[in-house]
Amino acid sequence: MEQNPALEHDTTLEHALDVARSNAKEAKRLLDDAIVKRDAGEVNDDRVTQLQNLLELANEDLKRVTREQ
Repeated sequence: MEQNPALEHDTTLEHALDVARSNAKEAKRLLDDAIVKRDAGEVNDDRVTQLQNLLELANEDLKRVTREQ
């Protein structure tokens, strides 16, 4: 049986921080992958720009959640 990750935290803010960290890490991974694929001609510049914006949003969210801790 899969356990609810929210139950592993003492507070909702701890859960939010874990989610924000995970989102920022995934956005960075996606961007890095897209840059490699762009260099190989598999992805266009628009997609890389979209993922750069996503990473910026994820990092802003992480900063916001960190301040709320």
